[in-house]
Amino acid sequence: RRLVLAQRSLLGRTSRQSLSAQLDKMGSTMSSAAARSRSQSSSSSNSSRGSQHSLRQSAADLQQQRARPVQTRRGSWHYAQHPDLQRSTADFSGFADDDEIVLAAVPSAPAAAQPEPDVSGRGPLSLSTRIEYAALPRGRAQDVFGIVTLQAEAAAAPAQAEAEQRQPLDVICVLDVSGSMTGEKLRLVQDAMRFVIRESQPQDRVSIVTFNSQAERPLRLCRMDNRGKDEATAATLRLTAGGGTCIANGVEVALEVAERRRHRNPVSAILLLTDGQDGSSRHRIGPLVTRAQRAGCSLYAFGFGVDHDAQLLSDVAERAQTPFTFVEDVDQIGAAFAGAIGGLSSVAAQRVEVILNAHATLKAVHTPFSVSHEGTRTVVQIPDMLAGERRDLLVELSVAAEVGVADETVLLEASGKYWDLAAGAAVQTPSVEMRLLRQADDEPQPELEPDEEVTTQRNRVEVAQTLQTAAAHGDAGRFEEAQAALSAQEQRLRSGKRMTPISEGLVLELEDARNRMKSESTWLHGGSAELRDAMQMHRMQRSTNASSSRACTTKKCSKAMYLTSQQRSWVSKLG
Repeated sequence: RRLVLAQRSLLGRTSRQSLSAQLDKMGSTMSSAAARSRSQSSSSSNSSRGSQHSLRQSAADLQQQRARPVQTRRGSWHYAQHPDLQRSTADFSGFADDDEIVLAAVPSAPAAAQPEPDVSGRGPLSLSTRIEYAALPRGRAQDVFGIVTLQAEAAAAPAQAEAEQRQPLDVICVLDVSGSMTGEKLRLVQDAMRFVIRESQPQDRVSIVTFNSQAERPLRLCRMDNRGKDEATAATLRLTAGGGTCIANGVEVALEVAERRRHRNPVSAILLLTDGQDGSSRHRIGPLVTRAQRAGCSLYAFGFGVDHDAQLLSDVAERAQTPFTFVEDVDQIGAAFAGAIGGLSSVAAQRVEVILNAHATLKAVHTPFSVSHEGTRTVVQIPDMLAGERRDLLVELSVAAEVGVADETVLLEASGKYWDLAAGAAVQTPSVEMRLLRQADDEPQPELEPDEEVTTQRNRVEVAQTLQTAAAHGDAGRFEEAQAALSAQEQRLRSGKRMTPISEGLVLELEDARNRMKSESTWLHGGSAELRDAMQMHRMQRSTNASSSRACTTKKCSKAMYLTSQQRSWVSKLG
């Protein structure tokens, strides 16, 4: 019995010691875990902008990782959100896999400077000028407006154009597949993509890039023959939505596709579509647009629905010198894409330069395009011109007082240089003059009625400037000031002696803008986007479609003012 009691006592002490040791071990483990947790928390706070899989690295390693994207799977990249990031260092070497182009394709505009072309009036572009007043008193100084108009020859009739082989396209579609695109939105985008694929010709090439917080390339730059169309359709139907939104990531991957092409078609474009807000991309947009221009790609931005970042997309369009298209009614995305592709398929000229030699003081050239000055010589650079398109440069001149008899004065000479896509050659237009009759002081003075065309273009420029001012007020919450600016411009138009169809369209534009700026709610839910769409359209004199939103408060017709016959033909194919 004593032996049994002794054994039980020994077992009890052993169990208590074992339990005590286990508790000590658990306490030690919990302390170590807590220490590791504090260490990881500290490391995480120092590297919160790093990529997820790099959290196991030291804080010093994470600091080095912030400016480097991480490949998560083939064709997909997640970028560290570093404010100084301008270009990723990911390995995109696999993107040099574009299909070969049709050998008969006409060469695109050369990037390097070329010898001066011979003067010819047989190209697709022509220049003309108009002055605000045909005559002015000789003894009086006065500021006058004039316009230098660049007009592209209209495209052939749609049936004839179909029979002729148009310029081959390289189109890279950058599609938002974030979580907000789930359901009907994604289906409508897939339908729009299938339309683009169906209407493409075998010499065209299409690539698809998708993005949420990451970016992927589901379809390489693929020729749209039967095999390529099947491949593109399959990639389109496989699209799924989910995740956040980083627009710059999508544009970055699209640019890698464009820059790494082994072959290039004469006309190239990136079509960017998004429905989301993105606070991380703003600082990256400028360098990305510059890269697109260097790669010879126009960049078109489409805002899908009322909740997208209209301010960001409008900035993209302004920098890229293209329209910003607001697709308020999501079922109109097909028409917007069709109008854009229709315009691209009818590009008549690239790398257009309008040269102005002023013989009076040139106070201003009102245009959204790049302007450079060298003495009395001014050069306006326009990326491209569509068939049938018109661009008007509004010039402001200061005419000095003179003494003497009546005569005609040359105020300005204008000429143009461009790359003719159909001919595959550089062309220079004949020079045209802007002339003004100076009447002697003792002669009967002419009626000072302004030229209707010059007045119309002056109104267009002033309306675009007013919309820009109103947008700035709206962003700052100053809706009363925005309404006042819009109303004042509307009254100036209505007070004109004669209302032209274009003037009436501009009045309706201002009226709709006023209605969309009644409150913060109307401004944030479509007002900002619609106003910015209109502002950029009137500045560029280009649109992608004539669709009017169901939320529009007036019977606006301004989009139709800029739509070409080729664009209308493409939109009509939607049925």
